[in-house]
Amino acid sequence: MTKRLLPTLFIAASLLAGTQPALAGERDAWRAEASGSFVTLAYGPVDRQAHPIFLLSCLNGVGIAVLSVRMEFDEKDAGLPLTIQLSAGGLSAPVAGDTARDETSGVLYGDFGDIAVSPILRVLREKGPVTVTSGDAKTELTDTDRAGAVAKFTEDCTLD
Repeated sequence: MTKRLLPTLFIAASLLAGTQPALAGERDAWRAEASGSFVTLAYGPVDRQAHPIFLLSCLNGVGIAVLSVRMEFDEKDAGLPLTIQLSAGGLSAPVAGDTARDETSGVLYGDFGDIAVSPILRVLREKGPVTVTSGDAKTELTDTDRAGAVAKFTEDCTLD
């Protein structure tokens, strides 16, 4: 996949999931949605006008999965390679990508393209909160309603 396609996929995912940046703290929830062969699993504000903190997008039609994570990344890391660690229960999964800047809001986010979905879903199926870490940055995603959202996403996403 070319680097130019990733921002386009992020914009498409953002349109399905929301349009404004948000950070953890306000009322957050898990949700899965499908629109044709485009499937998303999101954790973030209930207000669908806000960007989710965690957005896993499955593009069945082109065989690509993309993850976007919004957390307190260090500004000095803008545009650099990035690996986050997703952990829950006794499982963890590293996900490699890079940082990108949202052109409209200026918010720095983790952009992970053409990734394997299965390791992420294994972590998300664990009980308890999911911790996302990158260096000193860390955020916790609750497990409230996660099992149902992950089950729906798994039904609709055909990627490994």
